[in-house]
Amino acid sequence: MTPTPTRATDVRVRRLTTTLYGYAFLEDLILLYPVYALLFSDAGLSVGQISSLFALWSVTGVLLEVPSGVWADAVSRRLLLWLGPLLTAAGFALWVIVPSYGAFALGFVLWGAGGALGSGALEALVYDELERLDAAGRYARTMGRARAAGLVAVMAAMGLAGPVLTWGGHTAVGAASVLVCLLAAVTALRFPEHRSPKTGHESRTAPLRAGLAGTRA
Repeated sequence: MTPTPTRATDVRVRRLTTTLYGYAFLEDLILLYPVYALLFSDAGLSVGQISSLFALWSVTGVLLEVPSGVWADAVSRRLLLWLGPLLTAAGFALWVIVPSYGAFALGFVLWGAGGALGSGALEALVYDELERLDAAGRYARTMGRARAAGLVAVMAAMGLAGPVLTWGGHTAVGAASVLVCLLAAVTALRFPEHRSPKTGHESRTAPLRAGLAGTRA
């Protein structure tokens, strides 16, 4: 029996939203979140050094936010959503393999870059796909549920971090965080994308110029 167009659309919307909720959950199911300050302290970092790491993380995200929006128009958004968790996973791996100030700093840069890559690409991909399926009206509700999934993941990470840390130390917590990032990258490959990236020098530089102008303002 051939499915009706409405039913086929609902199936595609369901696949998109299921992938989104899974991706949002895995992005925030990071067991290192509640204990990374303890990791830095155990590695011998001072309060000033730890504060500088958080500042570096923030600066990285701010500096990459504008160009990441241009990349989201110039290349595949699904590719960016796949690459982001891999960069974050590399940063977390550095933290537990080479626990030092330099490794922590590089890890925060990778984490900030990974977050910036997906910050605009995710919303844009979801909206475009819903619009293509004549379901743009579901966007706000869908993204709200995705954020709720992320909050649930944060609470789960907070509950799991202590027992895992007690059982296997920082190595186990870091390994679990890397694994979750890899699962998020695999999940990103399930996102549908029916869009051709913009081509041409002008189409790539116009959003960048507008973003920089807004940043200066």
